[in-house]
Amino acid sequence: MQPYSVETYVSDIKAIVAAESDDAAIGEKIKPLAQRLAADDSWFKSEYLEVDDEQGFGLHLLFEEDNHDLAVFVIAWAPGKGLAAHNHKTWAVVSGIRGQEHETNYKRVDDGSKPGFADLEQTHSATLLPGNAVCCLPEDIHSVWNNGDQIAVSLHTYGRHLNHTGRSIFDVEAKTESPCIVKVEE
Repeated sequence: MQPYSVETYVSDIKAIVAAESDDAAIGEKIKPLAQRLAADDSWFKSEYLEVDDEQGFGLHLLFEEDNHDLAVFVIAWAPGKGLAAHNHKTWAVVSGIRGQEHETNYKRVDDGSKPGFADLEQTHSATLLPGNAVCCLPEDIHSVWNNGDQIAVSLHTYGRHLNHTGRSIFDVEAKTESPCIVKVEE
């Protein structure tokens, strides 16, 4: 079987997005493609294991449309590091490549009417392993944490580049919401 390339993956996603408008359906159709790409290491470069010490993770951009729609990243998570509860404000598909990352899902229990305030309740948690994939809808809220002892690496595909969605990060204990911007390696 011929290797599945990032270019073919992006082309396949564009065809799905052109034919489908429902975010959940888009995610479910991309999910097996993300698993296929994540399982094929022919495109993987050693630099994708690099982590920004300040953030605790490294975002490595594989593809982005000029208008910021559709972005594909490899994210490397340092052991014991992650990202607090956050949303994406776009659909997302994540597939494990190496190591493990623990995901905790939340639901918002306030009405969102008070700026800077958010009351979240934990609903589910699971560990993403190589070969597994999950989908997120725009308003889904989750945290991600590398609960292993080695760098965890995953493939992340978004309907829009994360720094162009107006997404939020949440402090569950303090019940706060603020803008979420991350540093990307290009």
